[in-house]
Amino acid sequence: MNTVDLINKLAVNHDITTGRAEMIISILVERLTEKLKKDGTAKVENFGEFMVQQKENQSDSYMKFGEIFPSSRNQIMFIPDKKFLENINKDSG
Repeated sequence: MNTVDLINKLAVNHDITTGRAEMIISILVERLTEKLKKDGTAKVENFGEFMVQQKENQSDSYMKFGEIFPSSRNQIMFIPDKKFLENINKDSG
């Protein structure tokens, strides 16, 4: 599922315009991003928890020129809520 699919599904299922659905998705992503930047964690009730994990700094080389530059990367870890997992697993047999 991509963003367009999600927006269309939200619009159809809740009888709203695709513009409104797009705004809802945009606000959700924006708020999650803000919370992760501020606190390093964001919990969505009955869905799960997102957490920022920092990887070690490492040197990467830019292939074309062979230049080395330091980089640090953040990863997002997701731990699904128990209720969310139960909903996924109840239909899978």
